[in-house]
Amino acid sequence: MVSKSLQSLTEPKVSVPLRRYVDLLGRYLRPQIGLVLTVAVLLFANIGLQLINPQILRYFIDEAQAGSPLNRLITAAVLFTAVALVQQVTNVVATYTSGKVGWTATNALRADLARHCLFLDMSFHNNHTTGEMIERIDGDANQLGGFFSTFVIQVLGSAILLVGILALLFREDWRAGLVLTGFALLTLFILARLRNVTVAHWKATRQASADTFGFLEERLSGREDIRTSAAKPYVMRRFYEYMRNWFRRELKASFMTSLVLNSTWLSFGVGNAVALGVGAYLFMNDIVTIGTVYLIFHYTVMLAQPIERFTQQLDDLQKATASIVRILELLQTKQTVVDGSGVSFPEGAQSVKFDDVSFSYNQDDTVLHNVDFEIQPGRILGLLGRTGSGKTTMTRLLFRLYDPDEGP
Repeated sequence: MVSKSLQSLTEPKVSVPLRRYVDLLGRYLRPQIGLVLTVAVLLFANIGLQLINPQILRYFIDEAQAGSPLNRLITAAVLFTAVALVQQVTNVVATYTSGKVGWTATNALRADLARHCLFLDMSFHNNHTTGEMIERIDGDANQLGGFFSTFVIQVLGSAILLVGILALLFREDWRAGLVLTGFALLTLFILARLRNVTVAHWKATRQASADTFGFLEERLSGREDIRTSAAKPYVMRRFYEYMRNWFRRELKASFMTSLVLNSTWLSFGVGNAVALGVGAYLFMNDIVTIGTVYLIFHYTVMLAQPIERFTQQLDDLQKATASIVRILELLQTKQTVVDGSGVSFPEGAQSVKFDDVSFSYNQDDTVLHNVDFEIQPGRILGLLGRTGSGKTTMTRLLFRLYDPDEGP
């Protein structure tokens, strides 16, 4: 496995059709539709509160500059505090509810993956270690927690927040709205171009993790043989190779993710500078008040929230896509031993016959070579041979845990 996973770090582009995302979400969120709708209502209410509070603060600044009575300022301050508290409570409840949705969905997915693997035949389990299957069933499902809980709602909510901010900026002044809309569209264009940059790298990271855990499981179960054969240095060297491969994959995926994040943060800095420039121009020409200048800057800072959330969701989607690819590959794995329509055996002892049977586990090393024998009803056959000579393999073929390569 190491030689395969130590190949070039340049990974092919990986993508998942939109229908696959929709099918996966529908399958595991439909039983929780009530909680999902609750999360949606809470998040949308939070968006509305975020848009209201800057308006209150703009009113406070303009009234304070105009020398308005103290009771107006106190009323605005109390209202601002009340809205902020309600927003925080809404956010806490939404976080708890979305977490519950995510855990319920991922637990159901783990159960489905475990059930599917239990029904796969022995040839599949012979080619996949226990450690690898733990990582495939638990690790990949764990990566989908955020995808199940809030991905669609967060993306939709971010889009609504973004449109709401831009609409309010246009309401204040069309020049401010036009400039900052251009900034938002440019940033989103950059994100769209970077959508699938890290998917393949995160998939390779998950595979490296599965390989490492599979290696550990095999070596820990065989620790007595390793000690008696003085193979500890060899095992440790191989372990370092797996860990080095995992580290390199993780480093490459994290580096590609950081490129996406840094591109977004750079655009935020440019956006703040643009907002201050536009606000200063409008204020110096007596077009807006100082409170409106603050409002324009505050809304520009708020633009970073939906865009940054898009970036975070993009990062989560890239990680989730890598896991979704591996999960779909696992769920699409079929049994190689296919049951027939079934026959009725006559009562009493039956005869057993191997007619020129050959079999190998991995298509390379043949375990049984053209085996011929027949056991009459009621007779007993004893099998003698060294370890690995095929005694257990013959019983596995007899119970059809495998199908022979040749011969009935």
